[in-house]
Amino acid sequence: MYVPDLYRAEELALHHEVIETHPFGMLAAVVDGRVHGTHIPFVLDKGPGHGPYGTLRGHLSRANPVVPVLHAGEELLVAFVGPHSYIRPDDYASEPHFPTWNYAAVHAYGRPRVMEGAEELRQLEDLIAHEEARFLPKEPWTLDRAPSELVESFRSGIVAFELPLDRLDGIVKFGQNKKPEDVRAQISSFRARAAEAAASASAVADRMESHNAGRLTPQPPIQDPTQPPIRKAQ
Repeated sequence: MYVPDLYRAEELALHHEVIETHPFGMLAAVVDGRVHGTHIPFVLDKGPGHGPYGTLRGHLSRANPVVPVLHAGEELLVAFVGPHSYIRPDDYASEPHFPTWNYAAVHAYGRPRVMEGAEELRQLEDLIAHEEARFLPKEPWTLDRAPSELVESFRSGIVAFELPLDRLDGIVKFGQNKKPEDVRAQISSFRARAAEAAASASAVADRMESHNAGRLTPQPPIQDPTQPPIRKAQ
């Protein structure tokens, strides 16, 4: 990773925060002489017994061409992208400025080990638990609620692995090169645009709707129980 000294992030806690908050990473491996990328969610294990930088766990489709690389134990890269946004020249208190992009990212490196049996099952349980926790206080969905034959069918099609981390590179570019008054102006601008965060989920819903437009049956409008029933024109 190219990291100018001003933006270099070396704090392990910050690396882990980016990974845990944005666990959907891009796994990069060399397959038959070419770089191959796969986008999957990860679980991060940290603390005693998990190495100096922590250990990532994930799983791939058994048909993924990266699977032989997992078995060979060759070095992998996983890239995680944290908060990021376009910065407008209008967001500054002073002039002139050029548009830029603020962001945080972490690159994690290690050699994989394939997991099977109970380890593989624990990977699935932990990944589900990590994501379900985001929806509390809703009762979390757990793997034991699925029919055992469905679970085994899914497990037959995946390869789980862990990635003890040998190195972490981090970059955090959030206005360190700008005057304090310009940073404050940018913060105020983003606070005023807080609704954009909710727009991300809405954008996913829009894409799902457009990509499945030919298969989705139009649904009748939801009836407000406080209003009289909608009657069809005769």
